[in-house]
Amino acid sequence: MKNLLIRILTPLLMIATAVGWVMGGTGWMPSWAANVGRRLALTEGSTAQLIIGVLFAFGASLVFFGGRSKIGSAFARIGLVAYAFCCVATIASIMASTPAGSGLAPLMFPAIGLACALILYFFIDHAKVTDVAPPRRGTVWVGAGLLAVWVLSVGIALRIPIENTGSSNRPATSEGTVVLDYLQWPGRTLPDTGLSRLLPKLTALTIEGRCVIILYNPECSHCRDLFEKYFAAARTDAKVIAIEIPPAPGTTALMGDNLGPVPCDGCERLTLPAGKLYLVKPPTVLVTEDGRVVCATESDWKSCLGDPPTLPATAPKSEQ
Repeated sequence: MKNLLIRILTPLLMIATAVGWVMGGTGWMPSWAANVGRRLALTEGSTAQLIIGVLFAFGASLVFFGGRSKIGSAFARIGLVAYAFCCVATIASIMASTPAGSGLAPLMFPAIGLACALILYFFIDHAKVTDVAPPRRGTVWVGAGLLAVWVLSVGIALRIPIENTGSSNRPATSEGTVVLDYLQWPGRTLPDTGLSRLLPKLTALTIEGRCVIILYNPECSHCRDLFEKYFAAARTDAKVIAIEIPPAPGTTALMGDNLGPVPCDGCERLTLPAGKLYLVKPPTVLVTEDGRVVCATESDWKSCLGDPPTLPATAPKSEQ
């Protein structure tokens, strides 16, 4: 029974998940996995390929080597715990990002995966151990085989084309609300993100070279800090496009607002269409290369823009 659980059922769970991900594309990518990939400078497609490779490697390792020693049992437990943890993180990610009233359908697959992982772990943990440890020289061959399986699995997975199905090619909208989910944008062109549908001029402005796009609110103090640190003087390394986020419908300016335009020397200034509520945290910074988003952030400006440029010191005014 233990051999069946380790060498058949546990690998089947891993491989079935990997195959499902290949068929589902980046639409299966939870935001936590996408965030981890971005910290490693990976696109959504590359992150999905890497995770698929790990799933295939775990499954193949257990199929070929899981029944020969107690190491197989420990390896299966580690894989199931990691799998269950990822399912829990995915469920939490979906619950945090899915609007209320959308139903439980998005939670079905990670919940099923979590239940299967816990059941398999329970039975492996309580099954009677009947395997015998291999001789010392056999352990060396097992180690070499595991290394070969992992290298081949990950290498093959990185060559599997993953369809970009993370979101539609237009921003999510609902009754005048527009969700600008910049976390899904790295690796995509601006038309793919849907931002060019709101501002068609962006496509022509960003089609060549390096561009920095800032989505900002003129009354936002953090936005002003960003512009003062990075864009008070004209930049020569990139075209800078400042996109103002208009106020939500029905809102009025508070006393002390109307601080005037942000300091941005040489910027192309645009404004999103009025009359909609834009769900995006200002300032959001996008960096594009030849029309494709290569970096996006709302807080870690240095990761996309580097260190702030050093402004020349201003000479003191002479006394009259």
